Amino acid sequence: MARLMEYQIVLLTDEGAATYESTALIASTNFEAVEKAKTWTKSLDAIADDAWLQISLNGIGIRCLGPGGF
Repeated sequence: MARLMEYQIVLLTDEGAATYESTALIASTNFEAVEKAKTWTKSLDAIADDAWLQISLNGIGIRCLGPGGF
């Protein structure tokens, strides 16, 4: 059985200087976390044009997607 882990998801603006939105999600792999994070962004009403999506596990960034990359 796969081990579930809690990932932190953050949308950043101002070239990464400010948090725009954030949440946490549960996934069993980094790939699953990235896909769930992309789905989460689609559920938001609006996303800043310069928003960056950062996905972290235990304080370590596993993926960062730039504007238009999610």
